Parts: sequence; C-alpha cells; structure tokens
Amino acid sequence: MRKRKKISLLVLLCLYILLFPTKENSVFKILPAWSSDLRIESNIDRNTLIPFRLKEEFGYISPVSGNISYMNEIFYNVTQNNNYYINYSVITDNLIINRRDGSFVANIETEGFPLFIGERLFIISANSKRVSEWDIYGNNLFTFESDAIITSCDANKDTFVAGFVDGTVIIVDKEKRAEKLLKPELSRINVVYGIAISDNSDYIAMITGIDPQYMIIMRKRNNRYNRFFAYQFADNLRHPRYISFFNNNRYLVFESGNTFYCFDFSSRKLNKIELSSPITNIHYISALNFFAVTTEMEEGKTNFTLIDPAGKKLYSKTIFSDYSYIASSENRILFGSNQAIFAVDFIRE
Repeated sequence: MRKRKKISLLVLLCLYILLFPTKENSVFKILPAWSSDLRIESNIDRNTLIPFRLKEEFGYISPVSGNISYMNEIFYNVTQNNNYYINYSVITDNLIINRRDGSFVANIETEGFPLFIGERLFIISANSKRVSEWDIYGNNLFTFESDAIITSCDANKDTFVAGFVDGTVIIVDKEKRAEKLLKPELSRINVVYGIAISDNSDYIAMITGIDPQYMIIMRKRNNRYNRFFAYQFADNLRHPRYISFFNNNRYLVFESGNTFYCFDFSSRKLNKIELSSPITNIHYISALNFFAVTTEMEEGKTNFTLIDPAGKKLYSKTIFSDYSYIASSENRILFGSNQAIFAVDFIRE
C-alpha cells in the first residue's frame, strides 16, 4: 500500500478549471475544497470513504479531507464498491476479495471477470456465457448459463438482469429463480447494448437492436413486464451504452454518442441535449439534482458539463487534461485528472 497527501498547489488547478467556466447561467457558486496528489505521502483518514480509480491506480479517499486511506496499482482491472475490491489479472484461477484497507477477506476459486454492482458481487465467465453471484465470503448464490454471449447486466438489492447478443433478457429474482423476458424483436438484428433495472424492480430499460436501434422501457404489472415507452435512435451504434435509473426511479438516463438523454417518469417526457463530442462519463449528484458529464475532445482535452434533468446545460468548461474519475458526496464533487484528485463544493445561489 502507498499513502499520499494533499498539496496546496493543486488548489490553483481547481481555480483554473472550475472558476472560469463557459457561462451558461449564474445558478452556482463554486468553492474549491481540497486537492490531493497521488505521488506524495499523506495521513491516513478512515472516516467516510469512497472508491476512486485513476489511470493505473485505485483506492479509497475521504471526500471530507482528501486524505487517501488506501491505494494500489491495478493488475489488469479492478472492481470496487464502498467496502470491498477485487484487483485481478487477465487470466486467473482465483479472485481475491479484499476490504478497502487492503486486508484479505476471501478467495473465490473460479475463472472469470468480477463485477460489484452496489453490494452484490457477480462473476462473468471468460467466454461471457455464464454469470454467477457470490457473497463476499466466497459462497456461490446462483449461476446462469446461456448459449449466447452476455453483453450487459445490472442489479438492485433483489433482482439481477442481463442482456445477450441474441437480444434475450433474463431476470433473476430474490429467490434466485431465472426467467426470460420476451424479446423486443423490433429490429433486423437483435442485440442488447445496455440494460438497467429500477431500484424497486418496477421498470427494466434497455438499448437494443440494429437497423433500427431502440431504447425500450418495460413496466411490471401483475408480475409481467410489458412495453411502457420506446424511442428509436437515428443511428446504430455498435458498442456498449450507458443507461441507468436515478433519484428513486424518477429519471432514466442514457447516451448515444454525443447525445445525453433523460426520461422523466413524472412528466413522461424524454429530454435530451447534444454535446460537442462523445460522452465518456455520467455521474448523478443527488444533493443538487443534476448530472456531471464528461466528453472526449481531441487528445489531451476534456469537456466537463453540468446538465439538469430537463436537458439544460448549467455549466461547461473545456480543460487541458484527461479526466477519468468523477464522484460526489452531498454537494461536493470529486474530479480525477492525471495523478491528482481535487474537490469543489457547488452551492446554489
């Protein structure tokens, strides 16, 4: 484990990046909070911690002080939640679960790629045709195997959903019973590029199909899911897509290239905004009810934008840096850039 400390020079970076935005309106006052350099030793802070991942390193950081509790290099890839992580190699017979302080918890003797979704741990097999759930002590809770490749998955505390390359969607309920959802079959080619389930399992949303491609919302009524809303994209993007529910299932957010979409279940309205380049990261700040979105510009540049659920741009700034991390705690937003993490407080005026 390596420890780092915050340095005052990076406050200047906060000032440069965040206090001189492209003016959209004057809704927010922006106050720099702290900056931490990953290269310099720091005091250990074991208060409220959140995970971070920045280029080849990962760990846990305090949103209050900026002190780093734990940090290590990524072997091949890492999956984290607020309390545990698995740092794994490309091919391995064992997956080791560690606590956020680096201490050992359990060894899972299986091949595959692990994925924490909230507090739940799933492992996708090397051929991407089998998914299994495990507890943190290494006990297998369920396994599902298909003839088709898994392309996307999501879970809440009770239910797991997965989409496959043939357009199939399976649902595993809290009793660990698996069932197939009826395929949409609205397109020439059926393949699921993104899937999400609401916290209460009342809705499942997916991006599916080629020629044409759709975003489809399914609503549960009388223990069956039926089509509730569908949106047809103008193009066909053949890669995994971001889609997720927020704010107690009021919003469904997804992206398509340069376009940010937000479906409001209260008004049943789909809002969208075109950005200048492809979206690379979306993070919801619940305390302020808006989304932090980054888009990839030319090499060495990133555009950072705040967007409200109505699709209105609140704030925008292009910076000379490659962002790879966004997190939040209350009204404090954390950003990762190169080998530094810094935080600012957004205050509504």
